[in-house]
Amino acid sequence: MERKLADLSELIVDTTFLLPFLGVKVRGIESDRLLEGRTVYYPSLMLVELLAVVFKEAKRLKLRKVPEEAIVGLSYLVSSLRFVNLEGQDVQVAYDVVSRGWNDVFDATLYSAHATTKVPVVTADRSFYDFLKRNGFDVDGVILV
Repeated sequence: MERKLADLSELIVDTTFLLPFLGVKVRGIESDRLLEGRTVYYPSLMLVELLAVVFKEAKRLKLRKVPEEAIVGLSYLVSSLRFVNLEGQDVQVAYDVVSRGWNDVFDATLYSAHATTKVPVVTADRSFYDFLKRNGFDVDGVILV
């Protein structure tokens, strides 16, 4: 797996890998090392998920404001990432994932971005990976870390 990642010059990332840039700790994820020197893509619709996680974490910590680290990190990500915009074929692929029983539209959007661009996607979500495989989706470019 590490070797496969080392050979990639571009990849699509799941939200989990961006959270450390916003000050949200994720066990076992070293985003700096993973993303360094690569062109990193992120589905534009998933910015909503990224914000939702930041808000949820701030509420959990009973903060009155979103931490400055999260705001600065979000600005950094918006200027550094290449966004994949949802197009016609993406909508159909995402719907295919959801219609086969997966309930997370953001995961479906992530997979659709990979399926239509053919850029490898990195996820830490084993249950999603297993679902895709079990339901006959092409997982050759889906890298589970």
